[in-house]
Amino acid sequence: MIKEVPLAVVFLDERQIIRPDEGTTVEEIRNAAQALGRAHHHLELTGSFRCSGSAAYTAWVDALMYGTPTSWTGHTGYHLGLADDPFQLQEWIEHATAQGHTARTAAGFCWPWTRTRSRGATTLPLDITIDVPAARPGGAARTWRAAWNAATALTDPDTGRPLAPHSQLWASHTGGHQQIGCIYTAQGLEYHHAGVIIGPDLTWKNGHWHAHPQHSRDEALRHLTPTQYLPYALNTYRVLLTRGTHTTHIHTTDPTPTTSSPASSPSVEEDRRAPPQYRSPGVAGRAPRCSGRSRRTP
Repeated sequence: MIKEVPLAVVFLDERQIIRPDEGTTVEEIRNAAQALGRAHHHLELTGSFRCSGSAAYTAWVDALMYGTPTSWTGHTGYHLGLADDPFQLQEWIEHATAQGHTARTAAGFCWPWTRTRSRGATTLPLDITIDVPAARPGGAARTWRAAWNAATALTDPDTGRPLAPHSQLWASHTGGHQQIGCIYTAQGLEYHHAGVIIGPDLTWKNGHWHAHPQHSRDEALRHLTPTQYLPYALNTYRVLLTRGTHTTHIHTTDPTPTTSSPASSPSVEEDRRAPPQYRSPGVAGRAPRCSGRSRRTP
């Protein structure tokens, strides 16, 4: 491109690169320009309208993923919450949807995805399973099950009523809130309320993020070493954590005690600045504390 045109303007976010050999970097563009004897100017765009323009929240996410995690102290117009388990997260999504908002949950691609379904099927395979331990001594453990977004639209064969939209329309069309999206269906899109499930491919231990590529279901990633996989995992969850225009609620499958995980440690019992419509009865609305294209995928 640089060779063929007199002026090339490239808008680039290197932290949106989620696979090997995908995208480009500032350094690669600079080297290409120099090789052709062309001038290269780098301008840093410091403002963003993402997440209601909350620089405080996007800075918190970047610190969580790439820097030194900091406490979330709240920001007018944006609300951050913690879900102790995926049942709470699902209840919050259902509640927000009933209030007329677009609300979606996306997760790391850590569970299998069944692309095909039987003829006339009215449900999707519940490929995602998360074991939830008993909340109190003597209580019963539970297993949460959910379906990925649909490879093709699912409709009621008798009434024609839409049950699940095509994966490319998951973020915006009726029924999408009942399936779980992933980086491949959420990237580049936004919705009012975002639920995020951090899967077993990324855990926190001894003050650092640790990658576990063996838990990835992406064939382009699972063969990587943990060191190679880590930046792609961090970029993936950064994208998912910045899809919500008004609120984000997080659940992590990491069984590490909450006092150790920066994405699951509450700093306050409840973010009381959150308007009632942003809180469902089953979700405490607690704010986490930080101490320390076309693809054959969902």
